[in-house]
Formats: sequence, structure tokens, C-alpha cells
Amino acid sequence: MIKQISLLLCLGLWSVVICAQDMNYTKQLVNKLSSPEFHGRGYVNSGDSIAAAYLSKEMNRIGLKGFTDNYYQSYTTSINTYPESPRLALDGKELVSASEYIVNPNAKTCIGESELTWITKDVLTNQRVLGDFMKKDLSNSFLAIDSTGLNNKDLYNFAQTMLKKNVFDAKGIVLINGKLKFSARTKLVDYPTFMVKTSVISPDVKKITYDIKSKFIEEYKTQNLIGYIKGKSDTCIVFSAHYDHLGHFGDKIYPGANDNASGVAMVLNFAKHFKAQKKKPHYTMVFALFSGEEAGLLGSNHYADNPLISLEKTKMVLNFDMVATGDKGIYVINGKSVPSEMAKFNAINKEKEYVFKMFGTGESSSSDHAPFHEKGVKAVFFYTHSANSEYHEVTDTADKLQYTQFEGIFKLVRDYAEMK
Repeated sequence: MIKQISLLLCLGLWSVVICAQDMNYTKQLVNKLSSPEFHGRGYVNSGDSIAAAYLSKEMNRIGLKGFTDNYYQSYTTSINTYPESPRLALDGKELVSASEYIVNPNAKTCIGESELTWITKDVLTNQRVLGDFMKKDLSNSFLAIDSTGLNNKDLYNFAQTMLKKNVFDAKGIVLINGKLKFSARTKLVDYPTFMVKTSVISPDVKKITYDIKSKFIEEYKTQNLIGYIKGKSDTCIVFSAHYDHLGHFGDKIYPGANDNASGVAMVLNFAKHFKAQKKKPHYTMVFALFSGEEAGLLGSNHYADNPLISLEKTKMVLNFDMVATGDKGIYVINGKSVPSEMAKFNAINKEKEYVFKMFGTGESSSSDHAPFHEKGVKAVFFYTHSANSEYHEVTDTADKLQYTQFEGIFKLVRDYAEMK
């Protein structure tokens, strides 16, 4: 009897260790991918390629099969980068990059000093004054909106749109915002746009000084990573996440812990789970880590146009992007576009209560599920709902992640994927 109790205790402890090991693996992987050695998994210092080499070894260690020796599906793209530290000053006061300002990622190199001209309430609310303003030669000015006294939200948004499109033919644009969300772009525009934190600028500012050096790379080689576990059927389920992030803005690095080292960790957890099973899964399980998502879904579009398993044999794409929070529940983006599959997720969760709140949404092109959906493949995107204030900022670091719904999403999708 004592031996039986000891055995049961050991088995119980082993199951706890297995569960803890999964989350330990997740956190170790997220910490690793968001560390400085990967340069924000962007295009300065080939951060995405450093990450790809690491993830290729990880796929091999798990024991996945590949369509190539290193799991790579290579392609090229144009990309704009900012490898050198930028400089921006307002009336001689220098601002701190990435925390007080950023530049729109499609800006060319620009160096100089210009007048800062403010579009005021009087300009926006008086047709004659606006007409006179648009006749001015603003080719040597940067423009910004003074929202003082402008209580009409629709008018302000209209003015912001005009400013972003530079209908005034200004030398450059200054957009004022409480949040600085950096991104990546594959094309350049002829005028720079600076996004400046609300707290560091006012209509009293009259002069802007800038030194921004961009490096536009026309044939940048990057790669998806595709591994798989052969199933009893050649119909496949795709588990996907993008591994790229925003890289550098000068000497500042965007770690991309939640976005999207967390999604990569989710996909590799599924790879480990299905590889550990004693029997073949019913469906072939494909594990796709895409590059170029931040620059416009480049990797997933490339795969959807050049699938390694026919899209006709792709039963479902399960995409994971920012899944390490979730204090407000989870979203199944695109869920309403696949009602039969959403019904299965709801039925599983109703029985097992894996996540405490789950919302299915309509069609969206916000992540790597979208190119598949556009081609008629069932596809959803799992996203954890929270305040998510660190999105696309240098503060998206691993230490802030609570993983509130991570295990719940894993179990929910695991049960779904194991259904025939």
C-alpha cells in the first residue's frame, strides 16, 4: 500500500513538473528571443536571421521534419531601417528617441533645421482662413496641429488625415500623440513624419532640428521556418506565429516579448506536445514561424502564395500573436468568419473552462491568418485581451508578461486539434 501511495505521489509530482516545464520552456524562450542578442528580431544587424538560426536549431531539437535541411523558406523584400542613432530637437531642446519621439518608418534620410508651423483652431474652423493657409508656400516648414480649443473630434481626425497625407506639401509633419507605436515599412515617402509625445511639445515651439539617417535595403533576404509532424492524413492543421519584430531605432531596441516571442513559444509548445505523443496525429501538424509580419504580413503572404502543403489540404490555420497577457480574456479574431469552428471552440471551453472569457470577432487582416483567409482557407488568430500598453514600444519586455491565459489557450487549441 505504501509503495502504491509513493508511486501515485511520484506520478502526481511528475505531472506537475511536466506542466511547470512547459511554462518554464515558454518563459525561457520568450526571455531568449527578446534579449539584446537578437537585436529586436528586425533588420538592423540581421536580427531576424539570428533569430531564424536559433529557431531552426530549436525545431531540430524538438525533432520536426522539414521541407529543407534548416526549415527555411527564403524570400527577399525591400525594407527601410535606422541603424544610426537619430536626433530631434525642439527649440534647441533635444528629445530622447523611442520614448519621447519616433520617426515614421518610411522616412528617408533627412538632416536640417526648419520652422514649425501650427495649424490652429481658427484655420480649421474658418473656410476662408483655411483656403488662405493652403495657398502658402509651406515647402520649408514642418506642420503640426494645435488642438487647443478644438473640441470637435471629427474635425480633428479629418485634420490629422490631411496632415498624414501631407495635402499641404510641407517639408515634414509632426504628429502629437500619447503613445509612440513604431513599425516597419518596405517603401519610402518624400517627406518625414515625426511622432512626438504629447508631454514634450506645445504650440510655443517654433523650430525643429533633425538628423535622421535611414538605410533602405532593396533586396533583403529573410525566411520563414516551416516544420511538420506527419499524420495519418495528408490534410494538415497549421500552427503559426510571426517571429520578427521591429529591431532597432538607432541604438534603441524593440524587444517584442509579447509581440510576438509569446506566439512563437505557443507554436513550439504545440510542436513539443504532438511530437511527444506515442502515435501519429490524425492530421499532419505544420508549425510555421513567419518573418516580415510587422512590415506587412510578408512571410505569411509568401507562404500562402507558395504553400509547402497544398492549401486545398489545409484544414485550418491557427495563428497566435500576442498571447502572454489576457486579464480581460481572449479574442478569436476572424472567429465569426468560421462559425462551425468557433462553435467547436465554444463547446470545448464550455465543458472545460480553459479560458474565462472568449470573444469571436469578424473578419480582420491584422495578423498572419489573413492571407490564408483571403484564399479561402479557414483561419483564426488568437490574441489575449488586456490594456496592452507596451504594444510596438521599447517597453514590450519579458518581465512584464503574466501569461494569464497562455495555458488556457494551449489546452483549448490542443483539444480542438485532436478532434477528427
